[in-house]
Amino acid sequence: MKKILFFLLTGFLFNVFAQEIVIKNPWVRAVPPTAKNSALFMIIQNNSDKTDVLKTVKSDVCKMVMIHRTVKQGDIMKMVHVHELQIPPRSKVALKPGSYHIMLMGLKRPLKVGEILEFKLIFKNAGEITVKAPVKMK
Repeated sequence: MKKILFFLLTGFLFNVFAQEIVIKNPWVRAVPPTAKNSALFMIIQNNSDKTDVLKTVKSDVCKMVMIHRTVKQGDIMKMVHVHELQIPPRSKVALKPGSYHIMLMGLKRPLKVGEILEFKLIFKNAGEITVKAPVKMK
């Protein structure tokens, strides 16, 4: 009986602590009070054996949220809308300045350094993950 209880408890704890998608170091770029756009950055770690896909992001702080990637075309840096972001199995994808990022367009109010903003990331397999990200000067 003790062995069965041990395995049940171990399995329960493994499921609680072994999250398939883990969000690390989320932050939002601080912008001047008159700015209408900002960006959300983070590291998305996929601990599962299958590819997951970030489908969309939701937030009350702005009118529209889009996944973007910065690309260089000739001598010009340009942001390109990405409809979804694949996170390969057992890997990390960094959303950072000059690369993939989440654009926050049409800010509804000025952002203050140090405040914490909430976002809902919607994944194909992992479902909805709520992320709290501080506003930082970087």
